[in-house]
Amino acid sequence: MKISFINGRGEPLEDVMSSSRNQSVASVENESLALRVFLTDSGTEILHSTSVSFNDKDREHPFALSGISVPSPAPVSVTLEVTRVITGKKFIGITDLYHLPIPESPQSIARVDSLKGGVLVKSDGSDWQTIFPYSSYLSGAWLASNPDNLKKFSDLGYNILHIVPGGAGIGYDLHQLDLWFDGAEKLGLWIMFDMRWTYQNNDYVRTQVERYKTRKNLLLWYTADEPDGHKDPPSAPSKAYAFIKSLDPYHPISLCLNCQNYYFESYSSGADIILADVYPIGTNLTYSNKYHTPCNETYGDCGCDNCDRNIDAVSNVPARLDTWSYYLTTLLPSTPKNNRHYKTFWAVPQAFPPQDFWQRAPTPKEIIAMTLLAINHGARGILGWQFPTTPEIQEITRLFALTVMETGTVKYFGGLGKFVLNGTPVYLKVEVGGEPES
Repeated sequence: MKISFINGRGEPLEDVMSSSRNQSVASVENESLALRVFLTDSGTEILHSTSVSFNDKDREHPFALSGISVPSPAPVSVTLEVTRVITGKKFIGITDLYHLPIPESPQSIARVDSLKGGVLVKSDGSDWQTIFPYSSYLSGAWLASNPDNLKKFSDLGYNILHIVPGGAGIGYDLHQLDLWFDGAEKLGLWIMFDMRWTYQNNDYVRTQVERYKTRKNLLLWYTADEPDGHKDPPSAPSKAYAFIKSLDPYHPISLCLNCQNYYFESYSSGADIILADVYPIGTNLTYSNKYHTPCNETYGDCGCDNCDRNIDAVSNVPARLDTWSYYLTTLLPSTPKNNRHYKTFWAVPQAFPPQDFWQRAPTPKEIIAMTLLAINHGARGILGWQFPTTPEIQEITRLFALTVMETGTVKYFGGLGKFVLNGTPVYLKVEVGGEPES
């Protein structure tokens, strides 16, 4: 087995910060570092040890995990320690390793691949499968309007069923939901269960989790939808996260954020997967068409928080993912306690007709541009808002689903999805105006 560790906030090297940058970098490039991985509580039970060099990127170090603990819902704390041999300076990161017992009843088990960013799932004794999620939020009213609509949706090549609940009570007719989920299982659709209206109510959450956690096609839970836009309590997603994990530790938890940075640290700590819904097409970024007020960094709502009008509109999608990645890997501490040690990003492309702030729908080319830019900048799942949509958007997403899944492997992954989740990224250095940028 392999465990992956994604480091958080960096620390400056002593000699690099105190002398000429070029000379200092040259002096440490070939320096050897001692790497150890050990159980945090014991401090002496070494799982792995080796030597590495500076700037050693994307190197995997496999080691055995068998025998380190008995299966338990409680995590095992693991420490990664890197020591500069010539100075004794230590750099330490801590992460949690879960060794869960096999569920008593047949069900799906899903986990986030912290190395590649995909979702791994197995069901009813099957082998682990990697999924690149590609779908759309789905209107429950449309789904209920015709018994054939579930198959029509599946035939478009999507692999996720994410039904948007209504706003009263739990928001679902649970009997009808059971029938839809039965049909989804037959069609090979994985369930992304939405609790946006109820995630702050433990009684409602318990009812839904206990009813559906043993579904063979359950992939993940979805709690808060734009909690930063709705101004939910910043601690609400984290509380829901802990409660759901106490009921079901076998499936990841997701949420969607609307703002660039409104309590991002607090909201993002409440999920394993963070979705970004950046809608930059057809909106006035300086004046709100809906509220008739100016928009700037501190005031106003134009439908695309802090989006930059000085760049191509579609480029605001990867810019948001880059910003969040910077927050998580550079600015925020990386500890298991606050659940910030690793996040997977999914993107929510704008895929709806004109409404509210947005004076037009994205063109098919803009849909593809936003989607590919998001994937290229780290998104490991795509979930458009919302279906049903325009015929043009429906057709281009159908065609793109074939690219992501590859004919013959629909519902798992192949084609682009396989390339993204199975490949090793190559870092390129380009020059912009004579200055190198990585």
